[in-house]
Amino acid sequence: MQTNKPRILLIGGTGKVGSQIAKLLAATTIPTYQASRSGKSTTEPHARNIKPIAFDWDDEKTWAAALDTGATSVFLVAPSILDMLPPMKSFIDQARSRGRIKRFVLLSASALEPDIIGLAMGRPHAYLKQLGDKGEVEWAAIRPSSIVNESMIYSAAADGKIPWVATEDVAAVAYQLLTQEDAPNDQYIVLGPELLSYDDVSVIISFELYDWMLTGPIQIAEILSDVLGRKIVHKNLSALELVERFTSQGMPQDYAEMMAGLDTAIKEGSENRTNSVVLAVTGKQPRKFRDTAEKYKGVWATEV
Repeated sequence: MQTNKPRILLIGGTGKVGSQIAKLLAATTIPTYQASRSGKSTTEPHARNIKPIAFDWDDEKTWAAALDTGATSVFLVAPSILDMLPPMKSFIDQARSRGRIKRFVLLSASALEPDIIGLAMGRPHAYLKQLGDKGEVEWAAIRPSSIVNESMIYSAAADGKIPWVATEDVAAVAYQLLTQEDAPNDQYIVLGPELLSYDDVSVIISFELYDWMLTGPIQIAEILSDVLGRKIVHKNLSALELVERFTSQGMPQDYAEMMAGLDTAIKEGSENRTNSVVLAVTGKQPRKFRDTAEKYKGVWATEV
């Protein structure tokens, strides 16, 4: 339980979700440290309570400054490697031993179950749960899905349905979990209100994770085509073809295989679900895809 005013550290703070959390924190007086590789600026330059700080998962020398901020809660975006646990475990352990950080809020994924010998964010999720079960940390794992952004979508998900959730809704959940007094100590599978396939949406995946997240029947390709006023296409590939496409763009083979495997699971119905987590945590209904498409069509019109 947080008995004093929290201080927040946002690792991956200038990313899609982190920057939305910062926007919410900018409307408060909560001291916040927004981490990025450069550490030169924040996404909320007019907010006096938000300070930039340098942090790089690949450079452990940058960790000390982040740990010395006096932060009590930290939002964690994992490094872009398949085996995320070693660096994240090291950071978590250092935070526990030398800092004031008591609460860890991990951005994971709806498709990844907590498993200490599993894949990607599932491993640090399991580690935080282990520590939490022993009463050594306060923790939460937020589990939306991936993000998309371009004029043609390539996937191996066929017509599998996904409960797409808006970045703002994911950030609103994270904000509550970082700042609330009571320890969350649970996972939060954050899903949107509608089940939509890639054909329904038709925006290509951007591997930066998380504008719209794949985490809820209407057609997304159709919605985007309608909103943007031009045809958006979903190119359905086999899992092998998707791996080949990913690796040709520089993605490591093992990570590409994992991503294709998640698409195969979507094809088989793994994400065919919705829930009320956004409403329960934030008190607000999650945004529908068309509403956000309309809101950001000026951006998407140039990017997609």
